[in-house]
Amino acid sequence: MWITQLQMQLEKILLSFRNYIHDDLAFQIIMTVLVFLGFMIIAKTLSYISSKVLKPLVKKTTGDLDDRILALIQRSSFRLLILLGGYIALGYFRSGFHSISIVSSRSLIQSYPVLMRVADYTENVLFILLVIQVLISSTNLIYVVFDWYAEKIHVQENKDLGGSLIPLLKKTTRLLLTCAAIIIILSKFNVNISAFIVSLGVGSLAIALAAQDTLSNMISGFIIMSDRPFRIGDRIKIGNDIFGDVEGIGIRSTKILDFDKNVIIVPNNDIVKSRIINLTYPSSVIRVVIELTLPFGVDLPFIKEKLVAIAKADPDVDPELNPEVYLVKFGETGLEFQLTVRTLDYTKAFDLRCRIRENIYMELQKDGIELAYPHRIVSIENNTKTEPNKN
Repeated sequence: MWITQLQMQLEKILLSFRNYIHDDLAFQIIMTVLVFLGFMIIAKTLSYISSKVLKPLVKKTTGDLDDRILALIQRSSFRLLILLGGYIALGYFRSGFHSISIVSSRSLIQSYPVLMRVADYTENVLFILLVIQVLISSTNLIYVVFDWYAEKIHVQENKDLGGSLIPLLKKTTRLLLTCAAIIIILSKFNVNISAFIVSLGVGSLAIALAAQDTLSNMISGFIIMSDRPFRIGDRIKIGNDIFGDVEGIGIRSTKILDFDKNVIIVPNNDIVKSRIINLTYPSSVIRVVIELTLPFGVDLPFIKEKLVAIAKADPDVDPELNPEVYLVKFGETGLEFQLTVRTLDYTKAFDLRCRIRENIYMELQKDGIELAYPHRIVSIENNTKTEPNKN
């Protein structure tokens, strides 16, 4: 109720001011300027509040996301409010041109048609600039969130996100927002966009059908980058035949460097559908197993102590996890042992395994213990019978 009364009082004041000036064009210009100045005052007030009140508050928080968002709002809000104020002020100016003059019986649009056309063009330009500014501000806000998330998950250490996913998400976001801005601008000028949208849909369907494998690999790339079953530098095993270190993770494929220094390019769709073994996750500690067979009758406590001592002497063996020796099987040729050690660096596992084998062989040779190996005795039976001499 009080809002209606306030509106009536405001209309009376404006009518009195208009009668006092006794010039419709001057009144419209003055009111347009006042509306624009009102938005400028609002913009300055909000800028002051954000710098003097909000900025000290967000500095007290632990994270820096709110600081970045506030800094972006401070940079863009003033321009947005100025453009919005100009657009609304011109809208008020144009609406007043259609009213009947208090001086003459004609409307202002009939008296000043050229000025009305200038106002129309200016309002359209301000609308386009306002949409572009909203597009830029929205894009920058999303970029700030992406950059903050990238830093939060240490994107420099995980280049699969920093080099592929984050830039791709930024480009996709900018493309979608740009299309939305173009549609809004075209709608403003009453351009029929339904045919454009239908053509875009048909074209997208044709592209999707023609590039099924490519799109499948791209979607799989998104899944790998978001789920992150492995990172660049990890040693992984895919299926039964691919084993190596991850060199790069792209949208379409993943590059794996095998132990022959060959790069294997695997489509992401094949990776998503395969079983993945990550040897470096959640840590780079890896177990190294050495198997050996010794003859029956060896001294078990002595052998276990000897193997543990050999393993501990190697510098690449993790000193905090003691080596373990197991008698796993009574074999055909002797006792089958299994020595288990752990190393902190998975890249040293192969060299460590070979080195421990050599040390075991040399130490057992010193103690006169030979490794058991299968013996095969081959006998050849002579079935040839000697014919008696008839002469």
